[in-house]
Amino acid sequence: MSVIARSLVRLYPDAFRERWGAMVEDEARGAGWKSWPNLVAGIADMWLHPALWPADSPAQRQRRVATMGITVALAAWFLNHLAAEQADALPSAITDARTAITHGSTLLLLLGLALVAPRPRPTAAAALLLLRWALRRLALPTAVGTAAVLVVHSGIDTTPPTLRVTVLAAWWTALALGAIQIPRIFTGVGAEAVVPPPARRLRAGVWTLAAASATGGAALLGSSATDGLHPLAATLGVGLLLLTAVCTGTLRDLRELPPVD
Repeated sequence: MSVIARSLVRLYPDAFRERWGAMVEDEARGAGWKSWPNLVAGIADMWLHPALWPADSPAQRQRRVATMGITVALAAWFLNHLAAEQADALPSAITDARTAITHGSTLLLLLGLALVAPRPRPTAAAALLLLRWALRRLALPTAVGTAAVLVVHSGIDTTPPTLRVTVLAAWWTALALGAIQIPRIFTGVGAEAVVPPPARRLRAGVWTLAAASATGGAALLGSSATDGLHPLAATLGVGLLLLTAVCTGTLRDLRELPPVD
């Protein structure tokens, strides 16, 4: 049982684990399997609240929140893109609503991303470090996505179900991997390559991302309800509203930040 508890503790963020990991592991070992649900809930809670992780400086916390904002922006874009690409599977009322709000939602996402994104330091060393991390993180999704595009435009008959499903799976896997890996670039390069946005701009960016996610989610759920609840539209809408909840929770955390250790 101690092996399972230790494995769960390792899923906490590094900053939390370095400060309290040994204590949490000792308590979990003493409580046995009864501690496992609390550990899982604690892991999810910590990852959703990066502003509350132990930090050495305000800039470190701001960089973590900025990374969270980038993650939310990319996740919202992915869900919106999925809704747009699956238009044929959605009722006409939903597709009409999606068309009406796509431009506004996309603009909000781009604005929010611009506000929360860390700024590269104006040095050659920082640029080279960012380039190395981008190549490392994005090589696989770029290769998978490029392969899918080449197959589609090569003249190969993609109507056979197996090949069509394989190409679609490769394309969506590439998009998902890209959305996951881009935030990891900023966490990997660290303070020597990027500067986090100031607190005021960070809050404005998170507010903007919350508005973008809420707009997309409400539109999908609302238009789905008018034409009978559609499972795909409802799922995507709920996903966008959950991203809105993450943003509002982060805004609350930024108002109630504990002192820097």
